[in-house]
Amino acid sequence: MTTEATAVATASHVQTISRHLAHRCAVAEVFVTSLQRTGPDDFVVGAQLPRMHAFYGDHRAPWDAEYDPMLVMESARQAAIALTHEFLGVPEDFGFVVRTFNGAVAPGAGWRIGRSPAELVMSVQISRRHRRGEMVHGVDMVLDIECDGTPLMIVDGSFTWMPPSRWAALRSGFRDSVGMGELGDPVPLGVRAEPTAVGRSDARNVVIGSIGHDAGEVTAEVVVDTAHPILFDHPLDHVPGTLLLEGARQIVASMSPAPPRRLLGISSSFDRFVELDSPTAAVAHPSDSIPGQIDCEIRQFGAVAARIGLRYETDEAEC
Repeated sequence: MTTEATAVATASHVQTISRHLAHRCAVAEVFVTSLQRTGPDDFVVGAQLPRMHAFYGDHRAPWDAEYDPMLVMESARQAAIALTHEFLGVPEDFGFVVRTFNGAVAPGAGWRIGRSPAELVMSVQISRRHRRGEMVHGVDMVLDIECDGTPLMIVDGSFTWMPPSRWAALRSGFRDSVGMGELGDPVPLGVRAEPTAVGRSDARNVVIGSIGHDAGEVTAEVVVDTAHPILFDHPLDHVPGTLLLEGARQIVASMSPAPPRRLLGISSSFDRFVELDSPTAAVAHPSDSIPGQIDCEIRQFGAVAARIGLRYETDEAEC
């Protein structure tokens, strides 16, 4: 039996996995529905996408009629973490550090929201195991995702994990290095950008502040609302990558008076923690080397904490 046939045979969409495996507090925010191991480094994961969602479904036309690629990436993130708990023996109280997180969209009819929820099948492969001595403390994964047998997206990422004591030491060590000491209150919420200017309808989902233009760059403060029930589904001691990815996308949306073209690719790398209690800026500009891509840097403490590239459909891609 081929890997593809095995994937179709073993993915289930009857119920969600435990919210603890997916690192979610709200059961409603768990999208993964099954986990299966098909080889030493190969797995099959099922997921179901909600047809309406307060955050991932809040987009203006024409993208309100399609599933959000970042919803698929969130499903892939949940799958990757859950697999390490279920099959690699990673304890549920371990902390995870994401190094890279990327997605490539395969445009097609599978993205349209229909009368039934989209049922995804993810063929997952561990492409590399990170070791410290004989102990595995991280992996690189590739997730080939399809819907009804049609390719939807390929997601890949690299992440490591550590016990609570090591996490606490890592976090305190970083904060000491930037002169912050103990974690304080989050930065007060500033004025958010107008929802329509960043492709949103609900102001609660806006994660950037006033937008500035200077020398070909677009800048905005990142708005961190720790009471947001989805971005902060559970308490965190840092700004989550999901919020940073959305901040980059909203800056891109602000760069054009018309809705952005189709999002084709997302690339991201995370070099430092982004702290809750210090101002954070996002700075974006067109890529010098990749047509249709906008490059965004997340800056805090005078340094780049994350780099995010968003690649959009161009006239050349449509020919």
